[in-house]
Amino acid sequence: MNARQRARLAFWLLAPALTFVVVLGAFPVLSQFALSFTKFNLKFADERGFAGLSNFAQLVSDGIFWQDLGHTAYFTVVSVGLELVLGLAAALVLNRVLRGRTAMNSSLMVPWALPTVVAATMWSLLLNDRIGLVNSVLERLGLMGEPIVWLGPRLAMTSVILADVWKTTPFVAIILLAGLKSIPSQYYEAAALDGAGRWAVFHSITLPLLKPFIAIAVLFRTMDAFRVFDLIWVLTGGASRTETLSIYIYKTLFRYGDLGYGSTMTVALFAIVFVLSLGLIRFMRISGETR
Repeated sequence: MNARQRARLAFWLLAPALTFVVVLGAFPVLSQFALSFTKFNLKFADERGFAGLSNFAQLVSDGIFWQDLGHTAYFTVVSVGLELVLGLAAALVLNRVLRGRTAMNSSLMVPWALPTVVAATMWSLLLNDRIGLVNSVLERLGLMGEPIVWLGPRLAMTSVILADVWKTTPFVAIILLAGLKSIPSQYYEAAALDGAGRWAVFHSITLPLLKPFIAIAVLFRTMDAFRVFDLIWVLTGGASRTETLSIYIYKTLFRYGDLGYGSTMTVALFAIVFVLSLGLIRFMRISGETR
């Protein structure tokens, strides 16, 4: 059996699974796209029908949509940025650890392994302004006069970002640690012979060779952060200026029963994430070519 025949056999063996994956992924997208052109509200059965582009026109003039898009973008940029910096620092430290490396890697993965709802519930208890452990510790240390409302209008987004950074920084650290392990040691040996300092080595060797792994971490985390729902829903329910697009879509679909407009926002969110993904993938290709 030659190479072409083996490739053909592999294709037909994988065809049923590939078909299932395509159908399973395409059906929700196509159904949402079709509903976005309709007026379909579960509370008003007599007013259902084709709406053309009226839902998209409503989207353009919807102040809440653009406000929640701003909340989502702010959450994504700040949380992913902090996770990248802290994850890189953790990966650099773990890459130098010789003793207890397995235990440290395992303990690092605990926050990421926790279900998001469990982690969010834990943080909601820690940050409770009346019975929370954080306020209790600050009060005993004499650093707090009045209870701090962590999940109130002033600090809610900061608290949500803190919880997200705590949970998902390990994911970024593990990806970057894998990247550090893939860098040949000969580069560092040559730099040592040339008398290069730590910053020069990091700037000229480690960081350039780590760019593809940074791009992968940023790609996955950006897609995930831009669709954030469960963490914020448990912590604030979208109140105190923390409502994201996913929460607004959820309320529109399940609280107000407006399937048409909710599907339109879903299509818009899908398009935004798709464009962001294409941009990051292009950056990954450029980084891989220059590596």
